[in-house]
Amino acid sequence: MTTVEQVLKFKGLAGTILAMVAVSGCSPHPQEGDVNADGALVADCGDRRADPAALNAMRVSDKALFKALSRHTKPDPVAEAQKALEAGDFRLAAATTPDGVTTELYGAECRVLGGLKPWMVRVLAFVPDEAVAMGKGPDDKVTDFGRRYNAAVLTDVRYPFADVCRDLDRAGPKPDFSEAATKGIELPFGFAELGPARMSYGLGAAARRGSVYDINVLIRRDHQEVNASDMFGMTPLAWAIAYHRWPAAEALLKAKASPTGAACQTAIDRESPLQVARIMRWYAMIRRLRPLVTEEQFANLRQNPSWDDKSLSEFNHALTELKERYAKQLRRQSFSRHDLIFEVDEKGNSVSCKLEPAARIPEFGEELCGLAVDIVQWAPARDAFGITVPESAKLVVGFGGM
Repeated sequence: MTTVEQVLKFKGLAGTILAMVAVSGCSPHPQEGDVNADGALVADCGDRRADPAALNAMRVSDKALFKALSRHTKPDPVAEAQKALEAGDFRLAAATTPDGVTTELYGAECRVLGGLKPWMVRVLAFVPDEAVAMGKGPDDKVTDFGRRYNAAVLTDVRYPFADVCRDLDRAGPKPDFSEAATKGIELPFGFAELGPARMSYGLGAAARRGSVYDINVLIRRDHQEVNASDMFGMTPLAWAIAYHRWPAAEALLKAKASPTGAACQTAIDRESPLQVARIMRWYAMIRRLRPLVTEEQFANLRQNPSWDDKSLSEFNHALTELKERYAKQLRRQSFSRHDLIFEVDEKGNSVSCKLEPAARIPEFGEELCGLAVDIVQWAPARDAFGITVPESAKLVVGFGGM
């Protein structure tokens, strides 16, 4: 039985309920590679983001830029953009906010499912909520620099991601993902209006445009690596799938493109080709890729039911009240842990609840299960194709005296 797990512990009846969430991490499997002097594994990921030399060059460049921005003399954003582009650094200027990383305060929008990550951008400043609401950063000099820097990058013919990130004025309305949970996402990454592409933009750009001819030329003539991921973590096959380019995907698969992505990715990564197809509910593509992965890799795509944080907080409060009503009886027994086991249907409804082992106070156990069924909301489980299915779920609860 696959389960999710939440621990709610009564520690001292006069105290508060402590919630400890147990989550499973999604880390890449170790890859073969060399071990450096510190004992760390150096993997060949086929990813510029994992190239120590490239990372160090960007770190040095960013440090110099931060230093220049802190001086009274303002650095030239166009010159800085040119310098970055010449070095093959296509990151846009961005700000960190309490809600995450954004390029929008600096006049650009990137359509990247799950939002931008720090390694995808050049973060110039932290911007608090009040400044975000005003649409600007706390430092006008930095804001002006960021906007002019991004404008210079986005309009340069060398920039290969103009169909993924673009000027805010050209971005148009944001996509509506309100029905994504049931219907999938038609275009999870990038913009539908692609524009022209140069051969120098590489396999990713060719895949987004569905150009089988360019793909074959880049592989056969230029020997470009089909499983190398770009700054967004996307391989050419992932881009072909994201843009619904079946012939391009076939051309890449013929060249041994991996359904799980780059060497250091797994099938469950958001940017892996197989996961992108699943996010889109592109069942034909999922069936096409399935024979190319192991049964274990395919099975790992399954999602267990997941609880809604707001409803779990509400359940915490209800448990506090329940504990107070049964305080006298609970003090008489030693602390013990119990599993609240649910059967969650394909719509996310709890159809049953069972406490294991059963509570020594039957009335308390019945009320506890009843509260859990009434209050805790679930996102339903999904199979490897992304279709909602019934599944078991579990909350681990502790109660009793000290």
